[in-house]
Amino acid sequence: MPTEITAGALPGTSAPRVVLDSNVWVDLLVFRDPHVEPIRAALAAGAIAPVIRADCREELRRVLAYPQFARFAVDIDTALAEVDRLTTLEPLPGPEADAIRLPKCRDTDDQKFIELAHFARAALLVSKDKAVLKLRSRLRRASGVEVLPPLAFARWLAEWTPPPAGAADPR
Repeated sequence: MPTEITAGALPGTSAPRVVLDSNVWVDLLVFRDPHVEPIRAALAAGAIAPVIRADCREELRRVLAYPQFARFAVDIDTALAEVDRLTTLEPLPGPEADAIRLPKCRDTDDQKFIELAHFARAALLVSKDKAVLKLRSRLRRASGVEVLPPLAFARWLAEWTPPPAGAADPR
């Protein structure tokens, strides 16, 4: 499993914390979609600090096991090991999280990515899901988290400015 650390950028780096939803991981791990190549390059360079939660990782495992991916001969254990190598595991929020009013996603399966981005203090949530993308302005207002499709990632990363040293919020 990924290593668990406290909130903030990864130790020794100012790389922005980023949440990649399951569809983006599938594009990276299975399809080698050219639209996600800037994300792959950022991962390889350590330019982003992706975070994941156990329930998000489990969803990815389930998605990779879908029958439609059988023809790609995905080695699920190897794929998940790559995700584990690249990500930092965030804990599930505690009971106090229920008091926080986050935007609600119409697709309840995707709400976990909204929560992960908020509670991990991520700078960005990358998704191809229309229901998640519709929450872009609401999540930015509620949490300061940007929500973008993969095609907008490279521009966002080029424009991202690390917070000043000692700043409390890593976004």
